[in-house]
Amino acid sequence: MKNSFILFLSIYSCFLFSQSSYVWPIDSPIIITGNYGELRPNHFHAGIDFSTKGRVNLPVYCVENGYVSRIKISSGGYGKAIYITHPNGKVSVYGHLNSLNPLIAEVVKKEQFAKQNYEIDFYPKPKTILFKKGEQIAKSGNTGSSTGAHLHFELRDEKTEVPLNPMHEYDFEDTILPEIKHIAFYNLADTTSPKFLGSFPIKKFKDSSVVSNDSIILNNSILGFAFSAYDQFTLKGNLNNVYSASVFFDGRLIYSHNMKAISFDDARFVNEFSEEIEKSKTEKIKFQKCFLPALYPQGLFENCFNKGRIILFDTNYHAIKLIVFDEYGNERAVKFWVKTKKFNYYAPPTIKSDVFVNCAKDFMISKNKLQIFIPAKTLYYSTGLIFENTLETTGKLIILPTDANLKSTSIVGFEVPKKYLRNKSKLILKSGSSTFTPIVNKDSVFYSVRNFGWFQIEQDTLAPKIKTKLSASQLLKVKNFSEFSFDIRDDLSGIYNCNLFLNSKWVIGEYDAKSHSVTYYFDSDTPPGNLNFKLEVEDRVGNKASYVYSLKRK
Repeated sequence: MKNSFILFLSIYSCFLFSQSSYVWPIDSPIIITGNYGELRPNHFHAGIDFSTKGRVNLPVYCVENGYVSRIKISSGGYGKAIYITHPNGKVSVYGHLNSLNPLIAEVVKKEQFAKQNYEIDFYPKPKTILFKKGEQIAKSGNTGSSTGAHLHFELRDEKTEVPLNPMHEYDFEDTILPEIKHIAFYNLADTTSPKFLGSFPIKKFKDSSVVSNDSIILNNSILGFAFSAYDQFTLKGNLNNVYSASVFFDGRLIYSHNMKAISFDDARFVNEFSEEIEKSKTEKIKFQKCFLPALYPQGLFENCFNKGRIILFDTNYHAIKLIVFDEYGNERAVKFWVKTKKFNYYAPPTIKSDVFVNCAKDFMISKNKLQIFIPAKTLYYSTGLIFENTLETTGKLIILPTDANLKSTSIVGFEVPKKYLRNKSKLILKSGSSTFTPIVNKDSVFYSVRNFGWFQIEQDTLAPKIKTKLSASQLLKVKNFSEFSFDIRDDLSGIYNCNLFLNSKWVIGEYDAKSHSVTYYFDSDTPPGNLNFKLEVEDRVGNKASYVYSLKRK
């Protein structure tokens, strides 16, 4: 009986260990430059970024036994990425890689030649490319949309594909408390649009944090609370986002959120969840809002009473306490008091219009040769809508409110002005740094847009520009080529596709969008003698260019 019990404990212990036995995907796990849930432009960060100190080609390891279930090679995004499915129902993702394990590289090469495309999104047959925990699967790099050499690592749920917080799977010695830097308030009297009221700095006093003025008097009575804070995994480490936050009003928990499992479908909610406020010409502060809009992702929040809204019914002081946590339970708290001098529970909508969009329902309108379709649950707040079409005279159209955040795209269409009809398929719509390309239907064009605001139409009739990365004189000085690169650029609609041919045969040209380059790497398949390259490039509205160059190898 005793021996059986000991055997049971041994098996049970092994089982527990196997459930949390991930190894680190890289040899420098303590240098974490970006954590899960970090507030990025238009998305929550879906994994962990490991620094490689500016270097490429560091070994990348499989974190647990599994098989390669997906390989994606792209000019942007994660660049060269490997997905490995594990027996425990998780999928590990490794992004921005430079080179792949020979087993994977061979499969990728065959797929690229079969499709005659550098960019592939390929799902190998399950359990055909197997790796054991700790085996090297790739080398780190700087491919895709990365802003510097590093490894991006994720853990996802195999069935839902929701990215999970990887730090829950690792034992990590973290004794550093998060830091709260500012608190802020919003006026929520206008139910269609929160209005930022002001912020207050947090000061450290001995072992505690305090508001510079711990008794705050406001002229508003329905409030939204917000804060800015950061966490560090190591002393002098990168300033990362906090894992969770809880807000108490007069001792009652009214709001909490945690960065545990955020769906890709909800990635753009980061624009509603946080807001960057300009305090001065040199200082911007990103606040996290502790109140909910009309529509919001359910999994991010817990214990939200009245959607986190603070309603003051008297002129007494009331206690507010904020606690922020990291993944390992380290916490920082700040407590202060707030009161109001005025009762104002309602404010008229900022956008005064006869056109009103219920965010829970589909919306469509056709007026003044302009069509707008906003699918249900695209907006987080219901709102008035103002739009103006001056395409005939100025080439512009306006859709307000500009500060409305969209979860997904809306459709904007219009009848093409006569002066643009000849090039209707090449009419791009620009809004700030964003460019949208058309879908043509007879004499109308339609665009999937990700924002409201000011839009300008432009005709993109120019073909992409191509040249070699090195000048002719520089190329003459090169003795032994290991690679040969072209510079490709398109200033309007952007590059859509490129194909490289060597001696009239299609070859792999690695396209990197951020460096505007297409690179051919010499290998055993490179033919001897003179090499005649031809690069064909197409932009997103169909303009094409080709470039021919003969390279004489020494």
